[in-house]
Amino acid sequence: MKIMKRMKSDQQVIRQLKLNHGLLMDGCNIQPSKQAIFIDDGELNVSLYDGQPIVYFNINDPDSLENLISFDSNEDNFNNNTLQPSDICINFPIAEITYKGNLQKSFLKCKENDTNLLEMYGHFFARKVLVGSKLFIKEISSFTQTQIEILKFYLMCAYNSVKYSIEIQFNSLFTLNLLPEMKTLDGEKLNTYEELINWMNDLYQLKTFDANLINRMNNLNNLYQMKTIDIISYDNLVSTSQLRDSISTIYDPDISNERQPGIINFKEKLRLEDWIGDAAYNNLLSWVIDFHLIQGFIINQNHELEISKKIAVHFIETPKVNFSDKSSLVMIRPSTKLEAMLISNNIFSIKNLFSFPFIKNDVESYGDYNHILVKLERHEIILNEDIIKPTKEFEHSIEKALDSIKPLKALQDVFNEYGHLFPQRIILGSSFKNILSNSSSYNKFDKINLESPIFDSLKPHLDSLNISCLLTQKGKNIEKNDLPNWIKDANDNLETIEFDNIIPLYKILKEEQQRKIDNMLENDFKIIMTGITDLKDLNNNNVEHYKHINLEFSLEDEDYEVFGSIISKNNLKSEEIYVNFGLYDFNGFFAIIKKLEELESASIDITKCYVLWMIIGIPSKLSVFSPNNRNVQVKSFAKTITLQPNQLYYPIETPCSLSEGYIISVHAYYPLTNCEPDNIVKLAGWKDKFINVKIVNASQLNFNSTSELRPAININLHICVLCSDYKSLRIGNKEGVELPLDLMGYILTKENFDENI
Repeated sequence: MKIMKRMKSDQQVIRQLKLNHGLLMDGCNIQPSKQAIFIDDGELNVSLYDGQPIVYFNINDPDSLENLISFDSNEDNFNNNTLQPSDICINFPIAEITYKGNLQKSFLKCKENDTNLLEMYGHFFARKVLVGSKLFIKEISSFTQTQIEILKFYLMCAYNSVKYSIEIQFNSLFTLNLLPEMKTLDGEKLNTYEELINWMNDLYQLKTFDANLINRMNNLNNLYQMKTIDIISYDNLVSTSQLRDSISTIYDPDISNERQPGIINFKEKLRLEDWIGDAAYNNLLSWVIDFHLIQGFIINQNHELEISKKIAVHFIETPKVNFSDKSSLVMIRPSTKLEAMLISNNIFSIKNLFSFPFIKNDVESYGDYNHILVKLERHEIILNEDIIKPTKEFEHSIEKALDSIKPLKALQDVFNEYGHLFPQRIILGSSFKNILSNSSSYNKFDKINLESPIFDSLKPHLDSLNISCLLTQKGKNIEKNDLPNWIKDANDNLETIEFDNIIPLYKILKEEQQRKIDNMLENDFKIIMTGITDLKDLNNNNVEHYKHINLEFSLEDEDYEVFGSIISKNNLKSEEIYVNFGLYDFNGFFAIIKKLEELESASIDITKCYVLWMIIGIPSKLSVFSPNNRNVQVKSFAKTITLQPNQLYYPIETPCSLSEGYIISVHAYYPLTNCEPDNIVKLAGWKDKFINVKIVNASQLNFNSTSELRPAININLHICVLCSDYKSLRIGNKEGVELPLDLMGYILTKENFDENI
């Protein structure tokens, strides 16, 4: 039964591919003959193709006199418009098939001069065929060399990824932009990396053949029926006349006279890896994987360096690889344990991490030691902003963190996953090290360049340092006399020996995201949070009220200021009710609300009013930073004033120039008392870098203020300047609500401009 099933599956493949037919060559195409030459119960042998894809250049050149698929040399060399010229054709064979069997009796009866011989059985029989698919690349000469290099690297990476199942997120490595157009055998355009990968995945379903011969044939037959594969090459050709005369019916692997459907001529052919060319670029894929070139560095809580597991960048151009033949002896004296850790991880250009956000610095003293390094450079890889860009996943994670109410904590979590640092220059080669106690017994130096032969140049310096052995990066002890062999093998044992041009990982992001992060990291005041709180629980009969306002999100510091006003249900600012703020803590603050005395009898229902409040602070201190009003520029400062008898107006210099449309909000803080005095602070005028405030005592509004002597008292005025083109303020605890910005204080206008301040 198994034999019968196998014969049936073999026959299906033979019939589908017409492996027992001859070939007709008319100068434009290759077609199977009308009649089979062999019976279909012969021996079919199918094996996986183990060679490289083959690249053909300048195919179907109409100016060429060569026609590989013309049986008659007198035929028109290029008389079919369906065969279009192409700069490059890449054959991707997946299987090699040979077939031998018994000749058909009808074929043997044909005579040499019988016209039926060619018409019915063709010109040749192919004793070997390759099945697979093709890619065509046109107009490659119109692209730059850089774009061509990207295409080469792109194809090699995709091929290795699919063919050899290299586990790496290639969709996070590359982006396909403005590269030469690629078309498949059936005319499908491959516009994206994902499309190329999917096409190759479909093509290379048979990475290994099923041990079950029946399944093997069925798989091959299915791929053909789905038009995933086709015959792309006929080889080991024998003429039908030779077959008829029983000459050369046996497959001879030494004979190669390949012909391909759709290819009349070509200028040159190369293996894919030979076309890729430079050995550095051939190895680049493995370097990307082995040396984690697309992953950031994490400095963990123990001040240890880790490689991030998540991929932060992909390539938009081929990384620049420069050959290097520099060798040197280096002495480095770290001052902190953190610096020593960085040196042990081949990072020499960073002394501290103060300039790198989202990393806790360590200033613990290291000790009096010198690190001695022998560096043998072989390759330099450049990954600047022209070569890499952030992955979509990384950008999305950053954007989500930026939109968080606690963005710095969310960003910290993102960078803890993707990395804090990223090297833009990586040196490959070999290195050896030793650590010596600092001593006056040897001369100090920073760097000594070594000449060839390296060991002869190095040995005197090792002798003067009294170094008898060195350690490899993997911790293997190397005796000084064994160093020549290790130096000789440096090219065969590449490793990363230096990471340079280190940048914070967020500096690879787009400018807009960088700007937002920089904005949060600045030690400047921002609008941390806004809100509206109702006063319906207050007693309308009271003149003074203390209303505690709870925050939805706890702050991490009490160093902040609150500004605001009382507004009506119609969102109108109340001038009859004064509000101040104090008693700040992590979870909230108090609003001190006071009706002005002469207006106590007015029909103002405090329970129908609201407190409009705004917290001003430094995001890095407070952790919380609402995304609602981040673009509003804020200047906040304090000014101590001693109240003088018979004085109502006080000029105050501001830290910034003022302009029409700015909003000024002023509140008083009393450092020497826990009670709230009755002083009301209002804006009276402004000019350039000055404001004029009017301070009156609420209990004395019915008297002539110039005739009353008020007791001297020091007050701190906390002043907020909102410098913004925005006219409204988004309210954090009321989704979708926006209120006019001038409800927060006094708007600077032409009317309140005072040249005499």
